[in-house]
Amino acid sequence: MHHRDDQRDRKLAENRDFEGLLREVARGRITRRQFVERALAMGLSATAAGGLLAACGTSGSTSSSASPAAMDTTKPAQINLYNWSDYMSPQVKKDFQKATGIKVVESYFDDNEALLAKLKAGATGYDVIVPSDYMVHIMIKTGLLHPLDMKYIPNYQYTDEQFKKPAYDNPDENGGFKYSIPYQWGTTGYGVRTDKLDPATVGKWADLWNPQYKGQIDMLNDEREDLGAALIMTGYRDTGKPYSINTTDPNQINTAMNALIEQKPLVRQYDSINMKRSMAGGVPLTMCWNGDALMAIDALGGDAKAKKLVKFMLPQEGFPWWVDNMCIPKGATSVYGAHLFLNYILDPKVMGKISSWTWYLPVEMVAAKPYTDPFVFITTPQASDMARGQVYNDLGAAARLYTQAWEQVKSA
Repeated sequence: MHHRDDQRDRKLAENRDFEGLLREVARGRITRRQFVERALAMGLSATAAGGLLAACGTSGSTSSSASPAAMDTTKPAQINLYNWSDYMSPQVKKDFQKATGIKVVESYFDDNEALLAKLKAGATGYDVIVPSDYMVHIMIKTGLLHPLDMKYIPNYQYTDEQFKKPAYDNPDENGGFKYSIPYQWGTTGYGVRTDKLDPATVGKWADLWNPQYKGQIDMLNDEREDLGAALIMTGYRDTGKPYSINTTDPNQINTAMNALIEQKPLVRQYDSINMKRSMAGGVPLTMCWNGDALMAIDALGGDAKAKKLVKFMLPQEGFPWWVDNMCIPKGATSVYGAHLFLNYILDPKVMGKISSWTWYLPVEMVAAKPYTDPFVFITTPQASDMARGQVYNDLGAAARLYTQAWEQVKSA
């Protein structure tokens, strides 16, 4: 009986587009369960459907990530990393080359939207990119990412559990696939130069709208971050509660936009690259990410005096927190080389070395801690702080409302 079923299944598999269905599974467009249901509806036996999934490297278990099609394991001479500035230790790149023979060539982007625009425009040749949480989800939906083969990334085991199944890249919802590994995490707030301003007199986003600080404020040059700060500030000002940084309410987005336009005459510059230079150079109030404040302290000498000169504030009204990730884009020159790099990054000793250079928090808070400069952890939010934290989500169609609002702010 099984023999006759095998013959029938072989003929069915030859005559139906099961390969197309498998491709849909590999791209995360349908789940394995949906594949089996459709295959059964097309006349295939459950045994054969499971066999096809196994043949393409897709496990029937929903508890582990699937494997994409076999990759070319030829080691490349170099890989190309597209990253935020000051976000990868030069020594780690040298060490990786020494360990593998693969050179890492790095170029930089300013914000997630610029990264997305570049990939959507058809840019190829990048092997590893570093999008933030919500952007990973957008890139999965738009088919811009290569699924990861987790058997080549055994060091993923050291990642803290809280970062393993994020809503933006949950293998249980992606047909079993993962498209990202977490890299660094942190918060958005602002740095205060304590020799220019008493930190006890500030502590809210609203302080960045205070006319008495005209010409003493630097803001990030970032659509989601600036509008996010304005949404938190205006919601708290107008209703006593922050608006969501993911709101799709046009009125709330317009209120935030108008607040940023009103603030513009107070702002010295919009900059997402030189925040540490601003703080080290004496700018009293600098919107920044947590690691930038520590970079500024490091640039000022890193001694006890420097540590008192810059204070990082998590605003009282609330603040965004985020996870940056490493992904392999479609069109990568070496998918294998990229996997080797991702696995290397997740070695706890390497992760500790990176965090000790970037000053951002490692996603291996336990495993990498012995190898990380203790100073990194002074910006770790407390549980009481995290109650005020918000995480950016994929906005879907509402993203255009934010882009239009940001364009009006910049052109005002």
